[in-house]
Amino acid sequence: MKNKNLNKNFLKKINSSAYLKSFNKSLIKFNSSYNDFDKFINDFEIFLLNDIETPSKNLSTQDLIFEGIISRLDTLTDYKNISLKIYLESQKNPKYFLTINKFLNNYFKSFLNSQLDVAKAYLIYIYAFNIWIEDNNSMDKTMAAIGNSFDAINKFQSFFKR
Repeated sequence: MKNKNLNKNFLKKINSSAYLKSFNKSLIKFNSSYNDFDKFINDFEIFLLNDIETPSKNLSTQDLIFEGIISRLDTLTDYKNISLKIYLESQKNPKYFLTINKFLNNYFKSFLNSQLDVAKAYLIYIYAFNIWIEDNNSMDKTMAAIGNSFDAINKFQSFFKR
């Protein structure tokens, strides 16, 4: 079978079966190289990058981070079950985690100027992702968690500025 590129239709179709044993078979049937789950994660992340809106550079750093995280999570919402499957598999296999980490790091570097800001965005994203897992499509809890993260970071930073 000829390898195919991931597309919205296929991802939406398999999203509902992400927890079934047939999920991996569906991936391999679609693209034989997906017998290596890391290849699927890589292609999924590339697909997401083409779908995620990058925040405008004229925002404050805090707003850039907030918008960047929300934009990514909003894009993931259509593929929440797949995202959770990848998350769970990455807990079992560090190779998958490293693949996701590489893409997250590059995503944040695409609109943030300092490594410290990228690190902040990454930490807040990890926290927000774990809230997003349980949140509904409005993402109210997720947005509140991100806001609370900034409050905590700002308090922490002001402690060191004294």
